Amino acid sequence: MTLDELVRSRVVVWGLGAEGRSVVELLRRRGADPTVVDDGPLPPSGGSPVPGTPGRDPVAACPPGSVEWDAVDVVVRSPGVPRRHPGIVAAAARGVTVTTAMAVWLEDAAALPVLAVTGTKGKSTTAALAAALLEAEGLRVALAGNIGVPVTDLYARPPYDAYVVEVSSYQAADVTTSPRVVVLTNLSPDHLDWHGGEAAYYRDKLRLVTAGPTPLLAVGSSSAEAVARTGGVAGRVLFGPSGTVCVVPPGSTVHVDGRPVVDASRLGVPGEHNVWNLCGAVAGVTLLLGRPPSPPAAAAAVDGFGGLSSRCTTVATVDGRDYVDDALASNPFATAASLRAFAGRPVTLVVGGGDRGVDPGPLVDALDAAEPAASVVVLEPLPTGWAPVADPAGGRWTVRRATDVPAAVAAARALTPHGGVVLFSPAAPTPAGQGSYRQRSEQFRRAVLAPELPDGPGDPVATAGG
Repeated sequence: MTLDELVRSRVVVWGLGAEGRSVVELLRRRGADPTVVDDGPLPPSGGSPVPGTPGRDPVAACPPGSVEWDAVDVVVRSPGVPRRHPGIVAAAARGVTVTTAMAVWLEDAAALPVLAVTGTKGKSTTAALAAALLEAEGLRVALAGNIGVPVTDLYARPPYDAYVVEVSSYQAADVTTSPRVVVLTNLSPDHLDWHGGEAAYYRDKLRLVTAGPTPLLAVGSSSAEAVARTGGVAGRVLFGPSGTVCVVPPGSTVHVDGRPVVDASRLGVPGEHNVWNLCGAVAGVTLLLGRPPSPPAAAAAVDGFGGLSSRCTTVATVDGRDYVDDALASNPFATAASLRAFAGRPVTLVVGGGDRGVDPGPLVDALDAAEPAASVVVLEPLPTGWAPVADPAGGRWTVRRATDVPAAVAAARALTPHGGVVLFSPAAPTPAGQGSYRQRSEQFRRAVLAPELPDGPGDPVATAGG
């Protein structure tokens, strides 16, 4: 469905996050009058003026139960509204088309130079690096999507030379047109509650590739799941520890088809996983341009990249301890990668959050392998199945529990020797009712930057020797 088709339809916009508001304003500018639905608490009258974000007008919303689906053609759902929501299921059962802003924009952008980045983790860093590489080549680049700028905002802007779009699994689920280039960073179980299981998560994530026509595809070779699930895509390029775009030892230079492009040691963010993200960005840009980025442009882009907020970002060094904010790491796979980034240093890991039903096995394996042995502060309540993390029978790490982020920082400080790292990498989403990862990130930063950090002992629940 294109924007022109959407404007001529009877539309419900469901969800009033940044993307939902952007869709409403776009439709109004085009002369449409969408009905706006939100699941948030509304007054008895049924209508609620919802304050606008800066630069946007307030939007009035009504509850889902007030909508007569026989009078609706299309629902544009916000990313946070599950495809499995009973209201969405009811609308689809009445013949209503369900779509997203991303799906509509990709239809309209079918002929544009679009590089889309998806995957379980590493999307934002890879997308930002790809945009930086293209800009260093002298192109005017739009960076949009899940990274923060709704793609619908692009309709009001002049054309760009290239578009780099981060696509979440929530956004990919209703995609009907694949972009020109797709970079798939990796795949591991995540958002299982939203998608309805692991198979559905992978299916929805890969809609970006399978919708068609077949895109130029780059896949992270470090992810066996991603490699296995894209094996049938013609012309697929692999990147990372092996493949067409990889780091060729000795040293850390990223090569494309054996030709050196950029020294990954110039990258200002830690961790082998971020080297793979750089390889993914180089792979995507190579596919979009039809050639690798030039070494001078690549060096300039990497030198100017300081990392993204809440992604292995050092907040401060206090009393000889580095405090690292990795609040966006919302599953065990991501936290395990961040823990490995500090191999050889004493690390106290702060973990815990909401329950997505994801196996903590990758985190347990990383903790078992950590050298020197790590310490862990667990934020309560524990997600399902996390007993091996919080009560490591025969494990090598010390565990304490904390009830909130400031208490966890205090406990972590007491556990961490000088020269060590306090790593806030939750391995789980922010619990319901506590905002987003940004709120927990800010809580961590405030606790770290407080004039004095108390030496809170926390609640010791397990101690295992080295």
